[in-house]
Amino acid sequence: MHDQHFQDMAWSPGSPGAVLRLIRVSDTTSRSSIARSTGLAPSTASARVDALTSLGLVRESGAEGSRGGRRARRLELVADAGFVAAADLGAHHVRIVLTDLAGTVIVDTDDLEHGAGPIPVEAGPRAAVAALWERFVELADDSGLDRARFRGAAISVPAPVSYPGGSIATPSFEPSWHGAVLPELFAEHTDAPVLVENDANLIALSERPEPDRTSTLVAVKLGTRIGAGVLLDGRLHRGVSGAAGELSHTPVDGEAAIGCTCGVPDCLESVASGGAVAARLRAAGRTVVGTGDVLALAAQGDAVVLDELRRAGEHIGRVLAGIVNFCNPSDVVFAGAMSASSVLVATIRGELYRSCLPMVADALDVRASRSPRDAGIRGATVLALDEVLAPTRIDELVRTAAERTA
Repeated sequence: MHDQHFQDMAWSPGSPGAVLRLIRVSDTTSRSSIARSTGLAPSTASARVDALTSLGLVRESGAEGSRGGRRARRLELVADAGFVAAADLGAHHVRIVLTDLAGTVIVDTDDLEHGAGPIPVEAGPRAAVAALWERFVELADDSGLDRARFRGAAISVPAPVSYPGGSIATPSFEPSWHGAVLPELFAEHTDAPVLVENDANLIALSERPEPDRTSTLVAVKLGTRIGAGVLLDGRLHRGVSGAAGELSHTPVDGEAAIGCTCGVPDCLESVASGGAVAARLRAAGRTVVGTGDVLALAAQGDAVVLDELRRAGEHIGRVLAGIVNFCNPSDVVFAGAMSASSVLVATIRGELYRSCLPMVADALDVRASRSPRDAGIRGATVLALDEVLAPTRIDELVRTAAERTA
């Protein structure tokens, strides 16, 4: 089963997997500095490093700054020891990125002439997964990668995802995907772990500051639909069933312009999402197909469009203020196509500062993502790498290797 998230499990701070994690997040790490950081005996720390080296995951290169005496050799992750895939899946687009174990991009289908190629989302999850897997293989082969070094993948979807089972719930992008468990479908093609996650949760992961991983933040996707992801003390908060952050289905004091699969009358998504704004503008006689047209008219200073965006921002800000007051984050970050609207973002920001407690607002930074176009796919890469290099997973690999040589 691929629904087991190793990165969420408890692990020993002195295990081989914990040592690898230290090497990943530290600028300078040697055998001696690992012993000091973990409290392990130098011989034990060295044995942990040897186990990781034998797996081909760690190597020594260069030297750390001298503390007196001989300079220690610096340890580093072997980035080309494997690769992972990340896919951003929507109703009308698919983006795939392959990276090495250090997160360096090897290939991005947005940079290719023909993009990711056709993925038959409308044909159902099984057909789409088979096509995605075929595309992963093609991209790996075209990039000269060894298929045997495929370590895992993460798939971003614009829908709630149950946790820990990984089934998709009430997806507005393609209703036939309701109940689909993508990890089980990928298991027909690979033994490597494949995770599926809500796109707003992945945006939250992508905005997690480095090297500090203990921040609390709320990420909001503003697009055709609305979603949110929450990080508490650096960890993704999914809730009991995976629905944490689904603010889009909160009822608001407005009139729905589009339908929503949630069944809640006048929910935020049906009233204030990019899709709802576009529908309301069409009813007002504007030629609008999608969010891109809304943004273009706003850039031209269309007063009707700007008023609609302000009203949407007020609705979003009021709902979001409840979450912000509750979890007291350091950051609220916006991504998605509609985050490019300065009027929408400014209205939400103003509503947050007006509606939140002063001691909450004083510590709050409200901003658009530094890279809103890439936030979801970057978050999927982070999730995939955190999974395949999770301490508990690495410890299992070390135990298996030791048993084989015993």
